[in-house]
Amino acid sequence: MYRGEISTEKKFSMLVAVLFLNLVLVSIHVVLKNQQTLFQSIIAFIVSPFQVASQKTIDFVSHEFKHYVFLKDSFTKYHEIKKKYTRLKYENYILKKKLIENGFTQRVKGKFQGFIEADLISIDQNFPLSSIMINKGSKDGIIKDMIVLNEEGELVGRVVEPITLLSSKVRLITSSIGGVGAYIEKDKLEGLLTGNNNATCSFKYLIANKPVFKGDRIITSGTDKIFPPYIPIGKVVKTQKEYLTQKVQVKPFFIEKSIKQLIVIKNIKHE
Repeated sequence: MYRGEISTEKKFSMLVAVLFLNLVLVSIHVVLKNQQTLFQSIIAFIVSPFQVASQKTIDFVSHEFKHYVFLKDSFTKYHEIKKKYTRLKYENYILKKKLIENGFTQRVKGKFQGFIEADLISIDQNFPLSSIMINKGSKDGIIKDMIVLNEEGELVGRVVEPITLLSSKVRLITSSIGGVGAYIEKDKLEGLLTGNNNATCSFKYLIANKPVFKGDRIITSGTDKIFPPYIPIGKVVKTQKEYLTQKVQVKPFFIEKSIKQLIVIKNIKHE
């Protein structure tokens, strides 16, 4: 009985296999409306979800890979740009340093025939804005009335006696002794600039009918026959009108800058 039952089960299994094979063979020859066989449609139906999942996986991996590569490339470029920026900052610093050290030399070449670089030795303690001493004297070609400028090419004063072999005295434009012929740069309104032994100078003899404003730049006029024209002096810090003239206070540029290193003009090229 047991062997007979097994034999029957085998026969049944073989019958099912034959029917399935027959169904497959029939489906291969049945053409559907979409020009595909039934078998192909069944296979496509079974395989389709796996294809979709596989394509999505590939797309995701591809996108993430491209994103990673892009970020990596961007990160590399960022560091390259940062290095270039740092290098440019350093080069800019060096250029600025060179301009500070040599810039004035280039500016005065076209205007003055010769100049001497000088360093500050001392300041008059009783009248600090009256006179100073520099480390260049007659040995270096310094003579009376030579013009003294700061490194920016702005007026500081002129050489006065005593002049020794190795040093000279410079009277500042803020000194109460002497004066400078000057213009308002914007309209050439002329007057006389005199010092007060303090941080500002008085700009005298300016007529009242031409307005002067705070911040106006003052330059030398050359009318005093000592200081050459068009040298920057300072800017207006205060104005007050009177009956026919106006009182104007000027703060020299050199007041707010270092005068440790100065330029002494040897031979003036008059314009």
